[in-house]
Amino acid sequence: MADTGTDGTAMPAPHDPEDDMPLAELDARARADAALRRIRAGADPAREAFDLANTMNDETVGRLTNAVRRFFRR
Repeated sequence: MADTGTDGTAMPAPHDPEDDMPLAELDARARADAALRRIRAGADPAREAFDLANTMNDETVGRLTNAVRRFFRR
């Protein structure tokens, strides 16, 4: 979504570098902030929520898997 300037012309929304980073490189708060910015800019809220939850779930499963592997290696 573009904002309108004082003269009525459309101004592009500010671009945040986090929007271009892979989700795995951002911490949870930064990912949530980036998703909210994209939603405010007109992105599909359901898709953003799905992507955010899916990424966080993948990270949790990965951490759990690594912990179980470390446990059984001992």
